[in-house]
Amino acid sequence: MDKKNYLSKGEQEIYNLIRHKSNGIISNKEIKNLFPRIRKVKINKICSSLLRKGYLSKISRGLYLIQETPGKLLITNPYKIALSLYGGYIGFSSALKIYGLLEYEPFTIYIITRQKSREKSIGQYIFKAISIGKRATGETLYEGIYVSTIEKTFFDCFYKPQYASYADLTKAIYLNKGCDWKILMEYFNRFASSSLCQRSGYILDILKKETKLKIPDKFIKYLKSKIKNKSRLVPKSSSKGIYFKEWKIIDNLGKNNILSWWKNG
Repeated sequence: MDKKNYLSKGEQEIYNLIRHKSNGIISNKEIKNLFPRIRKVKINKICSSLLRKGYLSKISRGLYLIQETPGKLLITNPYKIALSLYGGYIGFSSALKIYGLLEYEPFTIYIITRQKSREKSIGQYIFKAISIGKRATGETLYEGIYVSTIEKTFFDCFYKPQYASYADLTKAIYLNKGCDWKILMEYFNRFASSSLCQRSGYILDILKKETKLKIPDKFIKYLKSKIKNKSRLVPKSSSKGIYFKEWKIIDNLGKNNILSWWKNG
């Protein structure tokens, strides 16, 4: 073994016990609890040495990623790292991926939180905590990961489309064969502005008409009943687009972009 990676007896004892931890993440406090007979000062020194030799990688203060190969950063479960970094639950396109509704591998992991928005890069991943205040609700435990429910995922993606494109969202809804529309309607009733209902209704109406997905007329009518003023589909984008009187909306994105997967499929 390379001398710089050689482990002392104390380092070997600690590393052998923590290396098989199921999620590959451990805190300084957990290590101290595992070895109550060893002085805390000595454990701190051992952890520092394991960090220096590459057997541990620092995620945040007092939180480490356990490495099988010293000096080679390997991330096997980015979602658990995300939840260790920030309180909340996995959402947006990251939630779509967990549910098998997103085909590509995203290297930005989104965490929904009530706290402030933050981000951190570790290896090839960017971990982004997105604050949505009182709307940060509706999570479930799925395959060991706290993630937004299907219905809340769809709502959140309509609410913040910059974190999951309309194309990704409409394809996910189609692949999932819809959802519990009553539950989704409740989220819109609780948290959506009139313009959000308007934009979402327009998107869902297109999805229904083009793909014949069984979206209840009652839900479409509910969203349409919330319309108050003219609006752009992408509020901060150009006002150039096609105006649809039925929804009082200027489509400045285009149906071909919204359903690009359907047109190209």
